[in-house]
Amino acid sequence: MSRSNTLLLLCGLLMAGPGMHMIACSVFNASRVDKVFAATNKDWNNRETRILFIPATPDKYGRVYFGYQLEVGFQNVGGMNNQGLWYDGASLPARSDIENHYNKPRVKGELCEKALEECATVDEVIQLYKNYYTPHWQGHSMWADRFGNSVIIEYGEKDVVFVRKEQGYQVMTNFYVSDPKNSRWYNCHRFNAITEILNKAVNLNVEVMTEALDASHKEGLTPTLFSNVYDLKKGEIHLYHFHCYDEFVRIDLAKELGKGDQYLEIPRLFHGISLKAPASEQLVDGTNVEIEWRGVAATYELYCSTDRAFADAEPVAVLNLPQSGSNLLGLSSLLILLVVSGLLGRIKNRIPVMLLFGLLFLGGCSGCSKIFILPQSLHTMDGSFIVKDLKPETTYYWKVVALGENGINSESVTRAFTTTSY
Repeated sequence: MSRSNTLLLLCGLLMAGPGMHMIACSVFNASRVDKVFAATNKDWNNRETRILFIPATPDKYGRVYFGYQLEVGFQNVGGMNNQGLWYDGASLPARSDIENHYNKPRVKGELCEKALEECATVDEVIQLYKNYYTPHWQGHSMWADRFGNSVIIEYGEKDVVFVRKEQGYQVMTNFYVSDPKNSRWYNCHRFNAITEILNKAVNLNVEVMTEALDASHKEGLTPTLFSNVYDLKKGEIHLYHFHCYDEFVRIDLAKELGKGDQYLEIPRLFHGISLKAPASEQLVDGTNVEIEWRGVAATYELYCSTDRAFADAEPVAVLNLPQSGSNLLGLSSLLILLVVSGLLGRIKNRIPVMLLFGLLFLGGCSGCSKIFILPQSLHTMDGSFIVKDLKPETTYYWKVVALGENGINSESVTRAFTTTSY
């Protein structure tokens, strides 16, 4: 086979890849006496990620859905209601034997949506799934409530099966939990990575759940496009974009539902924040410390406190910086351009390669790229501020908050530095 034909075959396989069963998600929850958390990594190749807020009505609970904008409209893949009931789903290997064997009634729309609208507990969800049939069983769903109950619902032989949580956590990826010994879907490395972290966790908090998300995230053709950590007792959600766990959006569900119906683009909520200095756990000389970061927001709040939780802390500075636009040429298109340009110089028959390049470029410019799924390149700007009159031999915690539209801000992770005795 000639070199040019080999290249065409390879790229053809890449283009076909996302259509195969490569879509993966990691879903889990964990609870202790007074804490209940749930988390998910959503992996796909559609960068049109969205959030839909629907306030309560007399007969339906207020709720938030996370999902994707498709040609046919919004498709939710998970969410939580104002009763602390949460669910999320993950795909499974395709089956052809799923039927309504017991002639159960069906609901108009999605059964998972009916459950989030009408149910407050896992037991209520189980009863709903026992009573109704839904044909959407090329995957399974996990449900958890604010009381710490949890269940995985999937299709068994002739009907749905319910796998309840038997320990302090429950994990679900892309194999049948009710049939774990089947070699077709056994020994998932993401499942094992999450399980190991939850097993060894001494304390249960957002940081532990985020660590498990990071350990199980995906990159490449179907990467992790967004991640969530839900606090089911507080009704709070930490949202991460494109498996970057150094910046998050903190969502107060009650507050956002109070604003009415909202349909938001997830990428637009983030500001590309990256912390530069001081480094984590750095020893710093002097009473004045320069804090540096990068981002694309117009306005930032800088917090610096001896309290890691920043309880009742006011920002030490509010800074306005020049706002920059995003790079219109995505990183994926630029990478393809560089690779193909190099190949053109080596291959004699350039016409097939040039044709392929045109197809790849058009695909890369679409909202759902089929080749390399990378975040959009942002023109970030430097920000800095000198915090003065610090105490010697004291540990300080700091973070940067980027003020966003409609009162929804993104913020960096928290870093610490310690001043010396001078």
